[in-house]
Amino acid sequence: MSKREELEAALANARAARAWGDAEDAKAEGERQKERAEWERTRADYHKACEEWERVRDAPDKASPEYEKARTDWMSARVDWGKVDSEYSRICAEDASVIEAQRKARLERDAAYNAALDALDELNQTETTQRKELEAAFTKASADREIATVDWQAAKAAATKARADWEKARADWEKAITEWEGICAKWEKARGALDELDRGESQSAKAGQAGNE
Repeated sequence: MSKREELEAALANARAARAWGDAEDAKAEGERQKERAEWERTRADYHKACEEWERVRDAPDKASPEYEKARTDWMSARVDWGKVDSEYSRICAEDASVIEAQRKARLERDAAYNAALDALDELNQTETTQRKELEAAFTKASADREIATVDWQAAKAAATKARADWEKARADWEKAITEWEGICAKWEKARGALDELDRGESQSAKAGQAGNE
């Protein structure tokens, strides 16, 4: 696994952990809101029963159904309210430590996520810098290559011309040799003919001299 893959995996894990923690915190907050709503509801019922009881408590007819119902509702609401208020107070006391623990856990999750994000950002910046350096080097190398290609093409053309000139010079040299050899052959032939003529004349002179004697 490459370093980038490791950092991306770490960031994904930190993101998932933060999302899970946030969801759990939201769920716990929903439960607290539900408990508070129940507390609010029972408190409202209790106050309503109190008001009704206050209204009929001083009625002259203590045995009337309305009086008895108001008294029963008030007592029942007071009991319910006492239970819910006691439970809600206990929950609030516990929630104080729970909320603090959630806050600390949230800070830890955020710190882990930010650290993973910073590490990946640092890698991205390093890779960006390296890419810029490599692109600059490639651009320079490309320019140098273009210049070298032009020089190579010129040198190749010069070499081609030089080879053509050499081949022409060699052909001229070979032609000159052939012509020289032909001329030499003619010279030898002419010399031979002259020598033969000289020998004939010498023999004729000798023969004439012998006849005169």
